[in-house]
Amino acid sequence: MRHSIGIRRRWMINNLIYIALIIAICVGVFSVSAMNYYYVNIRTGLINSAEMSAEYFSRDLTLSMDSFYQNAKRNLVGTPSMRNVERQILFSNGRIVMSSSGLPAGLRPETPEIADAVALNKTSAFVGRDAYTGERIMSVSSPLVSGDDKVVGVVRYVTSLSVVDRRILLQTIAALLVGAIMILLVFVSNKYFLRSIISPLREVTDISKKITKGSYGATIDNKYGDEIGELVDSINEMSAEIARADKIKNEFISSVSHELRTPLTAIIGWGETLTAVGFENKEEAARGIEIILKETRRLSKMVEELLDFARMESGRFTLYVDTVNLKAEFEETLFMYGDTFRKAGIVTDYTNDIEDDIYINGDRERLKQVFFNMLDNAMKHGGEGGRIDMSILREGKNVCIKIRDYGAGIPEDELPYVKMKFYKGKSKAQGNGIGLAVSDEIVNLHGGRLDIESREGEGTTITITLPVKETEE
Repeated sequence: MRHSIGIRRRWMINNLIYIALIIAICVGVFSVSAMNYYYVNIRTGLINSAEMSAEYFSRDLTLSMDSFYQNAKRNLVGTPSMRNVERQILFSNGRIVMSSSGLPAGLRPETPEIADAVALNKTSAFVGRDAYTGERIMSVSSPLVSGDDKVVGVVRYVTSLSVVDRRILLQTIAALLVGAIMILLVFVSNKYFLRSIISPLREVTDISKKITKGSYGATIDNKYGDEIGELVDSINEMSAEIARADKIKNEFISSVSHELRTPLTAIIGWGETLTAVGFENKEEAARGIEIILKETRRLSKMVEELLDFARMESGRFTLYVDTVNLKAEFEETLFMYGDTFRKAGIVTDYTNDIEDDIYINGDRERLKQVFFNMLDNAMKHGGEGGRIDMSILREGKNVCIKIRDYGAGIPEDELPYVKMKFYKGKSKAQGNGIGLAVSDEIVNLHGGRLDIESREGEGTTITITLPVKETEE
């Protein structure tokens, strides 16, 4: 819960801050653009009007002051005032001569564009607050030039900006409202989006906790068709694998316990018998010693397999590589195992299509270990078939050893797992599920491949493929 809330908060804060910042910038740009648009249009209109009036009145100045005053009075006082525009004529000292609104003569507006127009002999504009009313205004002053090119006054146009500023403010507020609605929509959509992520994450977290507490095999109903669905599939697969591994582990512990108990029981039983009875009955004593030796060898073999497995898991499983006559080593192993097959009543058939010796780079003892394991498996799991076929043949740059039994075979659903450590499947034969995994690792370290083909009711074929030594190619 703590992590999901953290994700939600971080997501919301980051997204909303960025979006609010973007909207604020957009509203600011819009407001400034609107202000510039209105102000530029008003200023352009005032400048054009002021310059036209100044040019008109300047012509009267070249005639006479009388003509100037008469025209000025007629145009400023007698003509209806322009909408929201105050028209004034001022002396060069900045005092009003006359105005369209009837402002008293001699009043000084005291806006800087008046002095600029007089000093620079060009139209000048001002935006700011009126010194008398405190109202925001825009004023434009255009110089009046006499016949001797002397600036004797200015024509000043003034308009209030209150209406324009109010309009800009309303448009800005409207833009802010639109931005607020956008933020609200983003907030709602993000909340829905986060819910679609957080909910499955909570399910994954809950299942992970259950798995941690031992509920192996627990799964999540996958209702998602995106990356969340892939995560759910991975969690379900992991849970199934953990359940399978746990089952295999438990079966291994049970199997090893049984495998160790059986020879130990025989050894202890016969040891106690021989201790109590002595060696008076030589035949029975010899039988007891033979059983003790046989079970001791079984224990030794299991311990060696466990040690090999431990080395394999820790990465300390190494080979002592030398040039090995593979054909000779395999045939020697068959000879050593021949008596065991005969005692078990199993008929063997060995086929060899290689006339000469064949050499590989390998560890002689480890390869024999693989051969013994495979022959032992064939006898334990396929011995009821009464027959085992073995062959060695050359296939290009490789040599292949095949061992085929005619036993019950391996069920199709178990075949992908038979080389996994600890796996025994439904077989009731003796073994701890390590020998095949160790053998597979040994063959892989030799650069080879161990393949298993099987059909239920038809038996199993194990193929060991190893690369031939380069000098032999």
